Amino acid sequence: MILKRSTVAKAIRDEILAGRWRPGMRLTERAMCEFTQASRSSVREALQQLRQEGFVENRPNHGVRVASLDIQEAADIYQVRSVLEGLAARNFINMATVSQRQVLEQALAKLERAVEDEEVVAQLHAIEGFYTALLDGCYNAVLKNSLQALHAKIARLRATSIQSPGRIRNTLIEMRKIGDAIRANDEQAAWQACLEHMQSTAAVAVRMIATFTQGSRY
Repeated sequence: MILKRSTVAKAIRDEILAGRWRPGMRLTERAMCEFTQASRSSVREALQQLRQEGFVENRPNHGVRVASLDIQEAADIYQVRSVLEGLAARNFINMATVSQRQVLEQALAKLERAVEDEEVVAQLHAIEGFYTALLDGCYNAVLKNSLQALHAKIARLRATSIQSPGRIRNTLIEMRKIGDAIRANDEQAAWQACLEHMQSTAAVAVRMIATFTQGSRY
């Protein structure tokens, strides 16, 4: 069976997002072929796709490796996200349809189940689903496009932060707070909850990146 590039890329991406493959880890074509059971050409195309998305990097004399994370860039991204997502939550309260609100609630419920089941990939998918629903219901194309342009980096940072012991349960508490504020149509509380969530996440992510950086072996 010939696997599609997108299928191979997803398998590799999920391992990176789950934290099983850390920043700096080398990804040889041979190892990726064995892992995915895909042809060398499919793996090569998948790695090229992941490089374009920002999940892997190809450094001279080092081969293809899981992309490293930069502390200052991470801090900058979280600062921008806190403002944009706070605005998205405000817009969502005023503009989202009943069905869009239901999708947001469903994503939060999926996150709760994934946390209880301790399924890291499912947790990440649920969180992404929550923010996708939030952006779909905020009706601001510029805001949505700005965050989507950072999609890969945000996904990497999100995966990094929840690897910290106990962080995912705090994330759930913080996101429930955002959901509660939206449910109550409280714009100020939703804005504040988004800011606090990003501040907490940023602190954890920066600490985790520092740990990865110290432990990397290039």
